[in-house]
Amino acid sequence: MDRIEYLADATVRRGCGFMLLAVLTVMWSLSYDLLLSLKTGAILMTLHCAALGLFAYNAPRRNHKSTELWTQFNRGADLPANYPPAQLLEVLRKTYLRYAELSGMLAVGLAFGAAVVWIVRGLV
Repeated sequence: MDRIEYLADATVRRGCGFMLLAVLTVMWSLSYDLLLSLKTGAILMTLHCAALGLFAYNAPRRNHKSTELWTQFNRGADLPANYPPAQLLEVLRKTYLRYAELSGMLAVGLAFGAAVVWIVRGLV
């Protein structure tokens, strides 16, 4: 089970890393206006959180053979015999939810930063 969780984590982490790179690139391109950059980052991270939530919702209904996790196991050859596919999809669902929570916390942090910048601009 540890190997399954490790590979599910690596698979989802790789996708989240590319999404974070895209968000940081957009934020960097808007760095001339800090408030706009933080608000845009918060919105994009919220969308990412929602997408991960949808992936988690749909994970138990997917065909386990169409996931990247299945290819990590050499198309099932590395799994024990008669391994239940529902358990594989459950691990993937929990991993999606964990990263959705992290993405949501990052979105809240960016929104809080935008609120602080907005308040400070109003005081100056």
